[in-house]
Amino acid sequence: MIDIERIMEIEEVKKEADRLMIAKVTKYENEIAELKKRTGELENSLSIALEINDKYQRENKELKEDNQKLAEQISDKNNFVERLRSKGLI
Repeated sequence: MIDIERIMEIEEVKKEADRLMIAKVTKYENEIAELKKRTGELENSLSIALEINDKYQRENKELKEDNQKLAEQISDKNNFVERLRSKGLI
């Protein structure tokens, strides 16, 4: 009888260990699912931010090009005015 009781005790300990392991696995599976969900949200946010950044980069490039053209126009006008002044026309 002692052997059977000992075997029963061992089996109960094994069952408890199995329950604990299943609880742990379930907990970690839930955490992994939440992390995957959060990763998806962050990837979506990053995608949006990259699109916005790309748009601003293009706009910034256009503005720099426009500023350069305007600077050249101002320089041309200044040169024209200087030529008129040097000829005494203004």
